[in-house]
Amino acid sequence: MQNKSTAPSDRIIAEAAWLYYVKNLTQSEIAIRMKLSRPTVINYLRLAKSREIVSVRLSGEHFRTNDLADRLANRFALDRACVIPVDSQSDESRLKEVCEAAAHILLDFLVPGDQLGVSWGSTLSLISDRVPYWPLENLTVRQLIGAMSNPLLPTAERCSTEIAHRLGALCVNLNAPAVCSNVELARLLRAEPIIAEQLRHLRKCNKAIYTVSPCTPDGHVTQFKIVTEEEVKRYISRGATGIIAGRFIDREGQPVPGDVDERLMGVDLDALRHMSGLFVASGLDKLSAVLATLRGGFANTLVVDTALAEAILAAPS
Repeated sequence: MQNKSTAPSDRIIAEAAWLYYVKNLTQSEIAIRMKLSRPTVINYLRLAKSREIVSVRLSGEHFRTNDLADRLANRFALDRACVIPVDSQSDESRLKEVCEAAAHILLDFLVPGDQLGVSWGSTLSLISDRVPYWPLENLTVRQLIGAMSNPLLPTAERCSTEIAHRLGALCVNLNAPAVCSNVELARLLRAEPIIAEQLRHLRKCNKAIYTVSPCTPDGHVTQFKIVTEEEVKRYISRGATGIIAGRFIDREGQPVPGDVDERLMGVDLDALRHMSGLFVASGLDKLSAVLATLRGGFANTLVVDTALAEAILAAPS
């Protein structure tokens, strides 16, 4: 029997997982073969997941068998819509469940050889932490917006690096600040050969994963100091409804240009619109911004919770 006073090694846990998941032995059969108790085998299988010895991939097809999903796909000419049934009353819990599903749907969204652009924010951070370890051949992950300095909030570089790590991909971070202090500095940085090449290569991304933020003065763009509250208010006065990768859109999904665009280091909305987009959102507070994104034709695959899906379909066209 395994010595109960010592923690089990990854080797013995992997052996139990192999017998269960690959050889299809029952827990009782594994207990007999490995001379363990059945509760010990159950614990080893649990540890196999928590130690990430085993990655479980859920097929994204599971989320397509839903009338709401079909209606969303038809209304907005999407390749695919996934509606996640969420029972929790907590906004935070709902978001986590949607991100858990999106992390698995991402695997169906990608194929070997893709170049994936990754945006930023709490939604993308939660997704990146939940992507199964599932290497894809010849995959490149690119950071869509520059670096940020806030250590307490999920940065763009962290999201892209974690997704690349879990998918065994080449990660290309954008070696520039997300926003420059003035237009002249942004112009000079864009002229630097390394940064110019990285920005140019963003247009090679054939796919992207992103979310949208409501255009409010207290949102992520102000927390990350990409824009000030006063600048956001000016964008709102000009019709801005949502923010994608640091750039503002109106209710029809059209760009609302401004001074920030000239200082921002990252993908522009025209390039993003030409990528096949996996768009993930949760929460009714995002309704107007989500509608703007869908009307603007940015999304090809949509992942939302049930309440948000119903609200989208109830809104005027």
